[in-house]
Amino acid sequence: MQKWESIKVLSNLAITSEYFLQVTLDKYGKVLSSDSGIGPVPSLFDHKEKPVHFSDCFLASDWSKYENQRIKAWKNSHQSFLVDLQKINHPNENTTLTKWEFFFISNDHGTCLGLGHPIEPLRPYNLGLGEFIDGTTNGNELVDILLENKLLGFWDFDPSTKTDYISSGLAQMLGYSEEEILRLKNISWQKHIHPDDYTSLFRDLALHFKTTGNLPFRKEFRIVSKGNLISWVIGYGKTTKWDEQGWPLKVQGLLIDITEKKKQEIWLREHHYFLRDLAFQQSHSLRARVANILGVLEILDIEPQSPESRKLLDILKTESKQLDEALKKSIKESVDQNKSWERGIGST
Repeated sequence: MQKWESIKVLSNLAITSEYFLQVTLDKYGKVLSSDSGIGPVPSLFDHKEKPVHFSDCFLASDWSKYENQRIKAWKNSHQSFLVDLQKINHPNENTTLTKWEFFFISNDHGTCLGLGHPIEPLRPYNLGLGEFIDGTTNGNELVDILLENKLLGFWDFDPSTKTDYISSGLAQMLGYSEEEILRLKNISWQKHIHPDDYTSLFRDLALHFKTTGNLPFRKEFRIVSKGNLISWVIGYGKTTKWDEQGWPLKVQGLLIDITEKKKQEIWLREHHYFLRDLAFQQSHSLRARVANILGVLEILDIEPQSPESRKLLDILKTESKQLDEALKKSIKESVDQNKSWERGIGST
């Protein structure tokens, strides 16, 4: 993330979210601010100004890990650093593994603002992203997607200036080195959108603006890294700032990697079509053979037959017609099922 204003807005979103976490630490590990999910809940007997420290929020042994990453980032003139920390859950005192990106917000690189989220598939929180993206999900859709897939990072878009800002984790996923992230003032994730998905993505984004945010932005699309690696992602977004005329001033959201899920869907689709065509061909081939048998039986029917032969001939005709009707019914049911299945995958 390249701009302090963008970091502040994401920080505020984390405070209102039930999934994302936020904490600000000084260089001594004192907590300057946090959301309600970080640190112990003060009792009525606690002094108002009782300080909260790193060891109240995370395992004390993680402090050295945090400090090593902070100092390394500081010496290399990085604007942020990533670290995994064991968060203490109060009052139970059990822990949850969490992933954080800390941003330097003071000149001495001592005070850091951190945005984090759990990376274990546990639900000690009500994992519903709270007000982060109102109305973008049906039930726990976003929660399930986050638990089953990889969160790539955050993005921030200014529609008036067409300017992007993204988290360093997302920039690294797109193939940018740490030096490039430092050197470039802002990195656009939009220029990495697959050309075939660009038009439909911005049509959906325009619809989000047209409905003044009432229709949430949610889009599956492909993204292409600098090394031409193609990944499937879901982009969620919310306009967080509007002008007096109702024009969007700031849109923020996140990208989630769903590449493995899409690979499975594509595999299922390809095999579905193969099996559908195979079944179709075999069914019609069988009907053609039954039609040939019925034709022969009709010829035999006009020839003189003994009573026994006539009886056998009638049985063969009846059974053949019933087999033909069963094949027609099976083909019709298969066609109907295929249409239903294809409508289902078309809507995903």
